[in-house]
Amino acid sequence: KAGIATPRGGPASSPDQAAQVARDLAGPVVIKIQAWTTGRAAIGGVAFADSPQQAADRTKRLLALKVGNFPVSEVLVEEKLRIARELFVSLSIDDRERCPVLLVSLSGGSGIEERAGQVQRFVCDIATGPDRAAIDRFLSTSDIPAASRAAIAEALCRTFEVARANEA
Repeated sequence: KAGIATPRGGPASSPDQAAQVARDLAGPVVIKIQAWTTGRAAIGGVAFADSPQQAADRTKRLLALKVGNFPVSEVLVEEKLRIARELFVSLSIDDRERCPVLLVSLSGGSGIEERAGQVQRFVCDIATGPDRAAIDRFLSTSDIPAASRAAIAEALCRTFEVARANEA
């Protein structure tokens, strides 16, 4: 609704539901555990499937996982996309700053905790969001193709707008 492109897909809490989502998508899918954790891939919480039956089989394994003491009760089944480049974006409330902060890494999210120095931080004004000029400057010094920078900056700003509009 906000104009941010996202993969088609949906949640599943059983192998049969995962198979149905995969069937509806009619192509290869990625299945990701839904858990309050980072590093899903490193703990075996991401799987790929080429058919609805494979999606069901992979989901059965994923739903048997525990993250700490918490069982996995749901997965996200999404269309598998050809990825040109992975970025990491996080919006949270910074307790020290007492305001929203947008975190951005141009090298993806896997292992993000070990790469804190590569994460750019944009403090967000509660009324206006992140400083678009600061985002543009950050992207202009990156190796992101110039033709993609405006769309990325727009998606970053819309991330804040979606959170604010939903009282998140």
